[in-house]
Amino acid sequence: MKRRVSKTGIALVGCMLVCLILFLAVGVPNGFFGDGGKGGDLDDDGTPKIGEVLKGSNPILVFDKSEGARQLMTAFDEGTIASATVLYDEMGANEPYETTDQDEIRTIYKGLKNITVTGESETSITDSYHFVEFTFADGTSYGYRFEGTELLCYGTENYDISGGEELFSFMREKCE
Repeated sequence: MKRRVSKTGIALVGCMLVCLILFLAVGVPNGFFGDGGKGGDLDDDGTPKIGEVLKGSNPILVFDKSEGARQLMTAFDEGTIASATVLYDEMGANEPYETTDQDEIRTIYKGLKNITVTGESETSITDSYHFVEFTFADGTSYGYRFEGTELLCYGTENYDISGGEELFSFMREKCE
């Protein structure tokens, strides 16, 4: 007797695998496994929701698949970020703000991880160049550049973003 596999069963298994992959992709950057490290309790009301991810939005630390992003997540989780520098700059009027205070570094990281990338953009903004940069204990650094509060500059492209209110509010307060 030959056993037949139903198309519905294959579709259900496929959906379960996609859900598992999404769950792991969103959970792992925040210290999901093991003791959770310092990233284990970063979830708050601003944390991107699974519904946003399913609609195509990607948390910035999931969107950025570079080695620098992995080093940033690891350094945060291990507590080896030595400093953070932010600049909220409109019209070139502000100076960068650098901090070694671990609570402020946590606030900056938490605000950054809440940003979601919603898609590629044809838009560009001039005279509004914000950035966030983290320096690690070994002296290397990694960061992100933004045009205004709604565009991520990544590589040679700009991407629409959302969820950055907490980060940009902190940056504005420290740099103005």
